[in-house]
Amino acid sequence: MDYTPEHIWLLIARKLSGEASVEELHELEELLRRHPDAGYSKEILHDFWRTQPNYDSQYAENRYKELVQQMKNMGIDEGKFTQDDHYISDSEVVKRGKRNWLLALCSIGILAVIAGCIFYLAANEGNSAELAEVHAKNQVATKNGSKTSLVLPDGTKVWLNSGSQLDYDKTYGNKLREVSLTGEAYFDVVKNASKPFVIHTSKMDIKVLGTAFNVKCYPGEKTTETSLVRGSIEVTLKDRQEKIMLKPNEKLVINNDDRAVSAGSSNLKQVSKTSSKTEKPIITLSHLTFLPIDSTVIETAWVQNRLIFSSETFEDIALKMERWYNVKIEFADEDLKDETLTGNFEKETVMEAFNALQIATRFSYVIKYDKITIYKNTAPKKQ
Repeated sequence: MDYTPEHIWLLIARKLSGEASVEELHELEELLRRHPDAGYSKEILHDFWRTQPNYDSQYAENRYKELVQQMKNMGIDEGKFTQDDHYISDSEVVKRGKRNWLLALCSIGILAVIAGCIFYLAANEGNSAELAEVHAKNQVATKNGSKTSLVLPDGTKVWLNSGSQLDYDKTYGNKLREVSLTGEAYFDVVKNASKPFVIHTSKMDIKVLGTAFNVKCYPGEKTTETSLVRGSIEVTLKDRQEKIMLKPNEKLVINNDDRAVSAGSSNLKQVSKTSSKTEKPIITLSHLTFLPIDSTVIETAWVQNRLIFSSETFEDIALKMERWYNVKIEFADEDLKDETLTGNFEKETVMEAFNALQIATRFSYVIKYDKITIYKNTAPKKQ
């Protein structure tokens, strides 16, 4: 299968515009597999595409002419490609742009990026192996308000919560089974004694053979935690010579405040029901929390599309609701953050959820677009 920058960019552009045939999609997949450096270039065009959401024909025409002139100044022939690889004129591109902005953007994207890629690949031909190594990763990410699930090459199932990201090498499973997580995910790991499954987070590494468990490690939050449903896991704390084994129905919580770490000592605290809630040890080992009415595990209820919290501070709940409903929540009165609330939501809208929380705690709120402001007393009247 021949590989030229022009041809692969044409295939990429046709895929992004939704015009690629099944055969072309298979051809593109094979080319990207054989040429990882081209896969990196595909990411550039994809980002370019996403950052131009409202292309109009006049902008397309101006931007097109600007790019053509830049290429002429660089001494590059501004050969343009249509769906059938034929040369087309500027007027035809503009006309197509007025009829279908996707195709216009396609032509513009090809012109803009082919020039850069040809020069980049020519100048860095000797570094292609290094480039492929750097970008030979798969990445799955979710935005606030959305969740997703995937199956890794070894059959391991992963559920990714809102505002999360999972990274793993494209060689995953060949020699190693390693992933990196930011945010929250639930794993159901296929057992393989010769290839342990390892999760890397900012605060801990988790090693398992075959098990089901939840990991939560959102940046900026007060704690990092892992909850074991079945099997066993080995947790290694970053920057400390300490390993902890978890048994089924156990939860490990790490205080993310590095200033609380006491060097040279183990700060693991076994938490019981009689432990003082005011104590905040660096590491706590406790049991999973079950909902009394149906024995649902609160720590993993999000996998069932349920938002459940029990006796948590309003501040922590607000962070969960921001990700769950894709909104921004602000407190006009700081002392409201320490209020403890309990809730169980599944299909409720954000307004219905807040109205339910008002039954337990006196507060008012104002919703403006995707921003919610919470007031301790009566909210100010709308102007």
